[in-house]
Amino acid sequence: MGFLYTFCIIAAALYCGSVTYSYAFEVVFAVNCGGDSHRDIVGIEYKRDNLKMGTKSDFGKQLMIGRVSPEDMILYQTERYHSYTFGYDVSIPGDGKYVLIAKFAEVYFMSPGAKVFDVQLNSHTVVKDLDIFSIVGKAMAHDEYIPFTVSDGMLEVQGEKSSFDGNLRIDFVKGLADNPKANAIVVIRGTVDEITKLPPLPKMESAEDTDDFDTEKDSRKFQYTSGPRVKDPYATDDSWFMPITIVIALFLPVLFCLCRH
Repeated sequence: MGFLYTFCIIAAALYCGSVTYSYAFEVVFAVNCGGDSHRDIVGIEYKRDNLKMGTKSDFGKQLMIGRVSPEDMILYQTERYHSYTFGYDVSIPGDGKYVLIAKFAEVYFMSPGAKVFDVQLNSHTVVKDLDIFSIVGKAMAHDEYIPFTVSDGMLEVQGEKSSFDGNLRIDFVKGLADNPKANAIVVIRGTVDEITKLPPLPKMESAEDTDDFDTEKDSRKFQYTSGPRVKDPYATDDSWFMPITIVIALFLPVLFCLCRH
């Protein structure tokens, strides 16, 4: 199963790496959190992360990240985390429809519930109790898409409204389980439908399927076959063999007795 999992990740990465895209929306803000500047396969230019809060980390560079092209793994391998709530400020150019794309990958923990935090947009909680591992597992890319609208001095997101002065504050909120983090952030002027999204998660075998496979494999261990398989082993013309065998078996003891006399 581990081999299949690794194969799926590499296959997805190679598939993504063989495809290039372009975009028509306006990129308002893009930063590679905890890392250097980067141009992705879509053409988005991510700035170097110069935020002073928290800690920069490239721990994820030792891992292959699934669901993303090899060229863009860096966006999920580097990160910024903090022992407190931290965030980024984005200047919004005017009224319109926008989308925040927050990129994540769990590169350290090996179980759900180890890292859980919220994401807020101008104090609106837009992602509650984000547990990356429980959604996609380890070393797998995960994007959160949060559409919002700015109109007449108001910000509207997920049915909530608040006054807006042109500054968008994106916060990663400290929870009880470890520290909040971010791998990359993009804000576009456009809609979710215009965004090139991550491919589906690699399909894994269920535990039931794996058990069935192992049982079948074990049952085949001691089956040594030779030649083509026959549908009915009694279909071959061997009807003469059994009577002759019985006659010989009965005749041998009689012959033995006669020889002794």
